Amino acid sequence: MIPLRSGPTRKGASMTEYIIIVVLVAVALIIAVTMYGKTVEEKQMESDVTVDMELDAAPGNP
Repeated sequence: MIPLRSGPTRKGASMTEYIIIVVLVAVALIIAVTMYGKTVEEKQMESDVTVDMELDAAPGNP
C-alpha cells in the first residue's frame, strides 16, 4: 500500500481556502460600500432639497 502524502497537498489546499475566503470578504466589502455610498448620496440629495426649500421660504430672501 502506498502511503498518502498530505504535507504539500494539504498546505496548498489551506492556502487556496484562505485565498477564497479573502476574495469573498473583499467582494462583500465592495458590495457593502457601493450600497452604503448610494444611500449616503440619496440622503445628501434629500437634505440639499430640504435646505433649498427652507431658504426659499425664509422671509427676507429676494
